[in-house]
Amino acid sequence: MTTNPLLSHLAEMTANPFIPELHTDDCDDTSCVRCRTPTPSNLYEVDTWLDNAGVFTKQYREQVDGELVITGLRIGHGEHRIVAKFGNTIVRHYGGSHTVRPTGHPTGELTSAQWNAKYPVGTRVKAYPNLYGEDGFTTWTTSKAWTLGGHTPVALVEGYSGGIALTHLDVIEVAA
Repeated sequence: MTTNPLLSHLAEMTANPFIPELHTDDCDDTSCVRCRTPTPSNLYEVDTWLDNAGVFTKQYREQVDGELVITGLRIGHGEHRIVAKFGNTIVRHYGGSHTVRPTGHPTGELTSAQWNAKYPVGTRVKAYPNLYGEDGFTTWTTSKAWTLGGHTPVALVEGYSGGIALTHLDVIEVAA
């Protein structure tokens, strides 16, 4: 323990903040400050949330359709580690422990394999290459979806060079 008041103050400011227990068993997962639901698009945000709490995390990888992809986060280490796959809810408890449970609110995000099974190449889409909802354009897919960087499902579209995250593609349903 340091006796220098300035160093003591800096140590207090950089210490992990105490966050009182705010989680309840009947929370709605989406607004609870003690819960996070990892998805491919927010993986690094959830990882940072856990890192800031002083919790060791590592990407969890599995073979999916012959491809090694990230499917969630491994939390903790040793025999006490847990795995939160995409779509599960990570609950942070008082005292720093974590549990994982299926979420009551599915993410709606498709993996590349799920996308390919549902939508063939040539599917009409509204694409948002930058910020979702802004500067979108109507086009069609020119490739199957694949997993970029082991975590982000993307596809190519006509009129844009580079993969666009599936979360930034809105399928245009064609009336039969």
